[in-house]
Parts: sequence; C-alpha cells; structure tokens
Amino acid sequence: MDELLDLVNEKDEVIGEVWKSEAHRNPKLIHREILILIFDKNNRLLMQQRSFNKIKYPGYWTESCAGHVLKGEEPETAAHRELKEELGFDVLLKFVEKRLVDRIYERYFKYYFVGRYAGELIMIDRDEVEDTKFFTLNKFDNLYRNETEKVLVQHISEIRAIWLVNK
Repeated sequence: MDELLDLVNEKDEVIGEVWKSEAHRNPKLIHREILILIFDKNNRLLMQQRSFNKIKYPGYWTESCAGHVLKGEEPETAAHRELKEELGFDVLLKFVEKRLVDRIYERYFKYYFVGRYAGELIMIDRDEVEDTKFFTLNKFDNLYRNETEKVLVQHISEIRAIWLVNK
C-alpha cells in the first residue's frame, strides 16, 4: 500500500510531500522512518519475523518494529502507531537518536526509539509479522552469523550500540 510521506531536506525540515513508492526509488527525495527496540526486564530484545507475504524481505528477522512517518505526523506518534499496528500493544517510548541514512536507492532520516516490555499481550498483525521472539545479546549476535536464518542486517551496528547503552 502506498502512503503519503513528508518530503524533508538535509536539515530534516518539511519541504513538501512524496509517495512512499517514489521515495524508495529516488535518493534525492528524503523522507522519515522510525525504528523501535523493545527490551524486557532481562534486557532481551524483542525481534519480529516479517510476514512471508511481505514484498520486501519476507520471513526475515528484524528489529522490534519499524515503519514510515506519514505526512503531517511526528516521529514519536508514528512509532506508537506502528507498535500498535504491528504488535498490538503500546509502551512508553524514549527517543534515542536520529541519523540520515544514505542508500543507493533512497535516503531517509531514521528515528530510533526504545521501550520496555512489561508483559503486554502481543497480538501480531499477520499481514506484517509472522512471529516474535526475545533474544539475548549473545543470541542476537549468533543469529546474524547463522546462515540458515534470514536476518535483515541494515541497522545491526546501531541496534547493538543502542542495546549496550540502554541496559
């Protein structure tokens, strides 16, 4: 499904609007995305396996939750919306940082948030998520070295750094 996003400049100021499909094909069109890391009381990271019905990276393991910031939406609002849509619960989120991500085919500001899981019922959206599991840092590192698992590794260094700082 195509969505309308804010078009931003290199200072992350809104300068217009762009369709998600177009932003993903043109690196001159900068947009905003969010990434959420949910940790439990034992500092294990909740990861999701993307639905096998997804066009991009079906069945891959990835961060707790991620998505796009819609036109006129604040990043924190988008983070709460995506968390509720994909995992069926909401928690207090803390903004950690934002980075300008440069890829060959697209550019975007990635806003990173962390939250604490306290036993909320996880009700996954089957169109988005196949499964969820909690991983220790050691199991997380092994997951990325395991050639039998499909893992989306775009933000592994950032995830590790945030994990280590937010114990």
